[in-house]
Amino acid sequence: MCGICGGWIEKGIDPKALESSLSAMLHRGPDDCGLFKAGPVFLGIRRLAIIDISRGSQPQFNEDGTVTVVFNGEIYNYQELTAELIARGHDIRTASDTEVLVHLYEEFGSDMCKYLRGMFAFAIWDSRNSILYMARDRFGKKPLYYTRTPSGGLLFASELKALRPLMAAVGLSLSVRDQGIYDYLSLGVIPQPDTIYEGVYALPPSSWLRFHENETKIERYWCLDFSKKSNLTYSESLEGVRYLVSEAVKLRLHSDVPLGVFLSGGKDSSIVAYEASRKLGEELRSFTVSVDDPVFDESGVAFRTAQALGIQHTILPLKINPLEALNLIVSQYDQPFSDSSAIPSLAISRLAREHVTVVLNGDGGDEIFLGYRRYLAALFEDQIGMLGKNLIVKAAKSFVSKIRPRLSAFGLVQRFARGLTLRPGGKYLVWTSDMFLDSDKLGVWKGGPMRPTEKWIESILPSGLSATDTQLCGDININLLSDLLVKMDMATMAASLEARSPLLDHKLAEFMVSIPDHYRIRRGRLKALLIDAYRGCIPDEVLDGSKKGFEIPLHSWLEVDVRELIIDTLLSSSARVCDYLEASFVRDLLNKKVQKESNWAYIVYALLILELWLRENA
Repeated sequence: MCGICGGWIEKGIDPKALESSLSAMLHRGPDDCGLFKAGPVFLGIRRLAIIDISRGSQPQFNEDGTVTVVFNGEIYNYQELTAELIARGHDIRTASDTEVLVHLYEEFGSDMCKYLRGMFAFAIWDSRNSILYMARDRFGKKPLYYTRTPSGGLLFASELKALRPLMAAVGLSLSVRDQGIYDYLSLGVIPQPDTIYEGVYALPPSSWLRFHENETKIERYWCLDFSKKSNLTYSESLEGVRYLVSEAVKLRLHSDVPLGVFLSGGKDSSIVAYEASRKLGEELRSFTVSVDDPVFDESGVAFRTAQALGIQHTILPLKINPLEALNLIVSQYDQPFSDSSAIPSLAISRLAREHVTVVLNGDGGDEIFLGYRRYLAALFEDQIGMLGKNLIVKAAKSFVSKIRPRLSAFGLVQRFARGLTLRPGGKYLVWTSDMFLDSDKLGVWKGGPMRPTEKWIESILPSGLSATDTQLCGDININLLSDLLVKMDMATMAASLEARSPLLDHKLAEFMVSIPDHYRIRRGRLKALLIDAYRGCIPDEVLDGSKKGFEIPLHSWLEVDVRELIIDTLLSSSARVCDYLEASFVRDLLNKKVQKESNWAYIVYALLILELWLRENA
């Protein structure tokens, strides 16, 4: 796992700027540093050594030095690819996964990504054809940001903080996008491929970028096909799940440094731990955090699961200083980021790094196997038809105006009914987000006219799919891409820890979207296929337990621990958020005169993060 940077600047790049860029990513790669320069092209790498520690330094080259690569991530099928490349006549000099990239490029050019199974962001310089080629993995686990320069050049880096000194060296400054702030108020994150800054973009997942003769071309090389459903029986579907999950975990166990598993009390991480234990046995290590609040603590369940699996288990006491945690979020995440579970994610990553360098996790399980309650709503929408929708909306009016706890059954019905009255973009926000609809921003937004966030959401939702697959597609391309994967990458890499997500294996995902809805949600049970596939392997208290999530006591933090900070910032006459929102609205929100629903804490937290970020970065 690494941090990369580079670009094409006709006059060359200031060496001090390149040094600053690499220094900004020291946490991503504390083990080694590499540079490559050839005319206008430069590549930089900070390396976290995982595979072939002694010979895997970067950049790496093909046999004659005409193809050069810097790489962030892991190629899990690299041993198979190495054997195939050797058979094709290539001279493979290391045992690293990085070297296969230059030879794959020689063989297949821009089509090379189709052969990769892993998480990756890399840049290749093809000196024979004067092509700078970059690519990103299918789900966007590994970040890659880029911008064009006024002279026609290109700059890129793994993190925005590393892109900043390169831009400054060519006279570019970072300017905040009002549209980014507007979208953040609905999503709580900045949706990719845009960023918070003008002219700076994330390379889309499943895509490559080719820069040649001052022109860029971006092309998608993979996408999930939701349209084709299999004719497998339920029993055959279960066999497919067991095989593919087992294979995905097995592929991710290769490491030349200590490896472990983040083990919560939930289904996803427990199943990953089970499959890993089948291969590694008692050598496997697992880690769980313990917290004082019994509402959030899952250490007891995780400990019993580890005992049942016969693996080494460590409970890490989690002590968080709220003020310090907020400052860390703002400095580490580069953009406004309001998912409060990033705070414990950062903390557990630091603690786990004291024991291992690589961790497996259960990320993606709720998307790939349909674990969120909103999928029940979507499936129900498919079943009830237009007449049923009208009846539910009418019946729901009797309690829609009342405050309902978000996680209660009434809260679910309330959100479901409200979503049914809206267009697809608004429905997605109501069912998924805790923030503002576009209608909520009318009258309080102080900036100029913006593209409605809901219209953007609708533009990426496919037509002709079931409501369940439409919701899943939105979750993969919005919530997973711009929230959950960003959270995990930035949290683990801040601690120089590599995180691997077996349940986001693309072959597993392709299989799961081919399964009919009534198998994926069976008789009202979310994650039915995953649960039934592992019944008898994982303790029943895990498989039958309710979802807790990795959260902090956000409401009490805002009411007590950081109340003074909120008053000093959001209620200050110099509050930066009031450049975008009416000050009277912010004041009334904090005093609970508006937005009295159960998402009050989520919105206040999002505004606090935005204010702190604007003060430090804008």
